[in-house]
Amino acid sequence: MNESTNITITDYDGTILYVNYNFCRLSKYEKEEIIGQNHRIVNSGFHSKEFFIQLWETIRSGNTWRGEIQNRAKDGTVFWVFEIIVPILDEEGQPYYFISFQTDITENKQMETQFKMNFIRTFQNLQNGIFKVRKDQDGTLKYIMSEGKLMDEIGASAEMILSKSPFDVFEQDIAKMKEKMYTKALKGKKVQYEIELGGKLIFVDIEPIRHNGEVIEIVGTVHDFSQFREVQKQLKVNEERYQSLMNYSHEYITMLDKEGTILHMNEKTLKLIAIDETVFGKMSIIDVTVEEERPVIASYFEKVLHGEVQFFEFEVKNNGQRRFLNVTLVPMFIDKEIDVIYSIGKDITEEKLVQERNAFLAHHDELTGLPNRRWMEQKIQESLKLAEENQKMMAILSLDLDRFKSINDTLGHAVGDGLLQQIAVRLNTNPYKDKFHVARMGGDELMLLCPNFETRDEVIEIAQNILESLKNPFYVQGSELLLTASIGIDFYLSNDANVTELMKRVDVALYKAKEFGRNMYQIYDSSMNQANYQSFVIERDLRKAIMNEEFVAYLQPRVDVLTGKIVSAEALVRWNHPEHGLISPGLFIPIAEETGLIIAIGKWMKKRVCEQLVAWRNAGLPLVPISVNISSKRFLQQGFAEEISELLERYELEGKWLEIEITENSIMLNEENVQKTLLDLKEMGVKIYIDDFGTGYSSFNYLKIFKIDGVKIDQSFIRDISHKPENATITSAMIKMAQLLKLEVIAEGVETKEELDFLLGENCRYIQGYYFGKPCPIEEFEDSFL
Repeated sequence: MNESTNITITDYDGTILYVNYNFCRLSKYEKEEIIGQNHRIVNSGFHSKEFFIQLWETIRSGNTWRGEIQNRAKDGTVFWVFEIIVPILDEEGQPYYFISFQTDITENKQMETQFKMNFIRTFQNLQNGIFKVRKDQDGTLKYIMSEGKLMDEIGASAEMILSKSPFDVFEQDIAKMKEKMYTKALKGKKVQYEIELGGKLIFVDIEPIRHNGEVIEIVGTVHDFSQFREVQKQLKVNEERYQSLMNYSHEYITMLDKEGTILHMNEKTLKLIAIDETVFGKMSIIDVTVEEERPVIASYFEKVLHGEVQFFEFEVKNNGQRRFLNVTLVPMFIDKEIDVIYSIGKDITEEKLVQERNAFLAHHDELTGLPNRRWMEQKIQESLKLAEENQKMMAILSLDLDRFKSINDTLGHAVGDGLLQQIAVRLNTNPYKDKFHVARMGGDELMLLCPNFETRDEVIEIAQNILESLKNPFYVQGSELLLTASIGIDFYLSNDANVTELMKRVDVALYKAKEFGRNMYQIYDSSMNQANYQSFVIERDLRKAIMNEEFVAYLQPRVDVLTGKIVSAEALVRWNHPEHGLISPGLFIPIAEETGLIIAIGKWMKKRVCEQLVAWRNAGLPLVPISVNISSKRFLQQGFAEEISELLERYELEGKWLEIEITENSIMLNEENVQKTLLDLKEMGVKIYIDDFGTGYSSFNYLKIFKIDGVKIDQSFIRDISHKPENATITSAMIKMAQLLKLEVIAEGVETKEELDFLLGENCRYIQGYYFGKPCPIEEFEDSFL
């Protein structure tokens, strides 16, 4: 016993009477917490009830128990101990106390578990099978592992046999035979035998596993020999049956003598390797094998001559075709001597080609066949290192197709995909192709790497040539497409950037090319600032966000302060970027407005709001109207009212549940169209509010003409209203004028009690702002306000 030994003393019923410091440290219980408790306080639930029954029967009969036990500590973690329980006997020889000496073996068990997991993962997908057997304490043989598809097929899966003896699993005669073979192997001998199980003829090969020179367990591999032995039997019984099997089998079968000479092949194999029957008895298997594969085949053949069945995969290359075989070399014995060897090949070409395809796609784009982003980033990294070592220049070019999205939107993604495929072909056949690598980075983004050149003019010439080549028409699915592109270029000069920095810089240059009118190239220089790059990245990622629906709807309550009730909510968009998390609306909304992407975002938001209203209705929750901000670009387009009508009809919603917020400037243009749109919305029961009122250029006369339902006073007038008299005067005037026009007045951005008191004094009862609630996720809004 050493200082790390844990000691516990329990009475006859298992009540803990004493524990030492080491036990407390390991179990994380204080002495006061555990003394007086039953030993079950540390039971992890890992062991079976029978395990503990046997343990207690042993020690209560006055015998010492030894074994491994998994326990659970106070904090829920588990630990393993090797435990020796010694009974203390009274004068009559009956145990009345039990002293337990425990050694912490948790680390060893974890290592053992990891080893088992790695071992099991290795063999889980075996077409054949593998198992392990070990003797338990009472000398009973127990299965401790079973993996492989064949084990399932013969009724010996892990679920069926683990922790069981052969007699628990198999019939008596089979179990006796297995016990005999296992016992022989446990004595250190290699054992092989055949047995019929599950309607299959099974070949079993057992090896002893030694530790410190002692056999601790055995491992057996299991192979389905049904077909092989059937072939052998048929050959012995009848040559005609043999010929039938050879000629009509789906496998590639060859019979060889002990020197490897070909004695016979079935028709399928002859066609595969393009020979005829005249070679029988004259050529060896090595002779018909391609030069580079001959040592491999010779190695396997040498092993089969020692009576060992060989399994391997082999690629046949002949007449321009590739065929992958799963080959088994089987020795055939007559009077205990090898007579012939059979090579039986199963065609696994389709599986192998799928594997190769998957490996290809790991570094290539499936649509165009070009290398992908991962490949290009690795290639740039390698080229940077070479450029640095050899004091050479290198350059990268970022190419983006101009207005590619409009092709997808108008002609469909199939045409867009076909166009990308043709562009890939055009780039791969470019006369300068030997001077650059090209990859598809995603969408319509391509990147070129020029790893070695003498002058910058060479790279510029490549860029000009590519831009010129793309001007030639493309013909896709009957459509003639005229295309231009923008290119950003960045030159690497000795040790001035890493991969990430280079790719950022070339994107900045690309953004400049687009900004200056597209259909051109721009070379990066330091005057192109970070803001340009950020705008480029946001626009690029916004386009992806729209396709991937990365947006989230937040709701902010609108409150009637006189009743304290929630009368409505405003839907506010948030962008949940897959890499950067929530992006501030102040960062992406202006760019969305500038690029027109705001229209697609608004479309998503209207649909999301309708879905949420339906979800509340189906859940039996009270409905409140939800307002959606509409960009002036979309509001002034034809068909806006029709879009709202279709949404309400599709989701079976009344118009009163959907409110529209537009800016003052939206009603200043195209007056006739605006008035018709507003009238159509009013007929549906949809309310219209002017958002950010007071910041635009509209007049109250417009509000009267267009019959707006209400105005939302911008928070810039509400903020610090009690300290800024000019804000108070303007706000008071707007409230009074709006009320005279019988418009609802909503104050935005109310954050303090002073601001609320002022507004109440002006008879403004509808409030929205942090004072009552911040914009929040829908689930939080439901919990707090519905």
